[in-house]
Amino acid sequence: MRIMITGGGTGGHTSPAIAVYEELRKRDPQLRVQWVGCRGKIEERLSKALGIPFRAISVAGWPRRRSLKQVWVALKLLVGLGRAVLLLRSFRPQVVFGVGGYVSLPLMWVAQRMGIPTVIHEQNRRLGMTNRLLALRATNIYLSFDDTLGEYPHERAKVVGNPVRQEFVAPPERLGARKTLGLSPDQPVVLVCGGSQGARRINDAVAECLSAWTDEGVQLIWATGPLDHDRVQAVVADVPGTVQLHSFVDDMATACAAADIVVGRAGASTTAELAALGKPCILIPYPKATDNHQMQNARAFDEAGAGEILEDALCSGDMLSPMVLSMLANQDALEEMGRKARGIAKPMAGERIAEGIVELVFGRDAAERATV
Repeated sequence: MRIMITGGGTGGHTSPAIAVYEELRKRDPQLRVQWVGCRGKIEERLSKALGIPFRAISVAGWPRRRSLKQVWVALKLLVGLGRAVLLLRSFRPQVVFGVGGYVSLPLMWVAQRMGIPTVIHEQNRRLGMTNRLLALRATNIYLSFDDTLGEYPHERAKVVGNPVRQEFVAPPERLGARKTLGLSPDQPVVLVCGGSQGARRINDAVAECLSAWTDEGVQLIWATGPLDHDRVQAVVADVPGTVQLHSFVDDMATACAAADIVVGRAGASTTAELAALGKPCILIPYPKATDNHQMQNARAFDEAGAGEILEDALCSGDMLSPMVLSMLANQDALEEMGRKARGIAKPMAGERIAEGIVELVFGRDAAERATV
């Protein structure tokens, strides 16, 4: 099978794409894949790490305010459409799988007009702008939430959840994860992660919490993001207690498994992974996310009783510190939050999308044989 994957810009788009790719590899050892994305973005780094040939299209996000920049972005889009034609004619994919992000628009749009089947997946509770533009002509639409907001052809849509990689479906057990990370098995652990690029507001709030948390024996795994790492490192230099500082956590499944509570943004992949792990959390939605989709994701957790929301504008040490300490003080409540988080998880999402793609290319019988 020949498939093109397109999308990226953030881990929220790339993580589900990788999860589906892993499932497709199980079903078709002769799978041929190309990933189309933006040069220098996370999708290029991850695709190369997986040995997936990467092809670049130069596009930019559409400015929401009227300005001359819109003309420049439109011109880049036209060039991107031309590049997409060349890539599709060269590789001749049997299906194109788009996971969102503005970079997926040119390839998917051209593929739809060339008669190539297209499959889209929406990770967030609100359909993103690119997927809204592509949904009308998409062959299959896969959604993460039953109450996805936005216009799309319902007859071609299935709610499957947000695919997560296998290490989040079958994570290490807590004590083993703590041993791997060099953490005490008996003291509470908090993981802080502001997304792949970090979040300065969260970092500032956590810095204000350090003394109160370490006084209570809290062990901290703190992913600051690459831009803020040096500044935060200076802050924690003289802090007693266990503070493991990282610009980026490569093995996030192990870090999450070791933690009692996760504090971070409410990106789609983050919330899907937390649900799969059954991990209590405090979600701080990024307020400038497109269509405020992180708040929608966080509300799904809050409504299920699986996590708490702290608004970005209120994110400070005075607010965050007592929230964390109060949650850690009630183990029964933490366990209940974990059970409710697992209750909203859909760990078979990657398998269902992969089966749908195989069926689209080879037919239902082949898809059924591939799952045996």
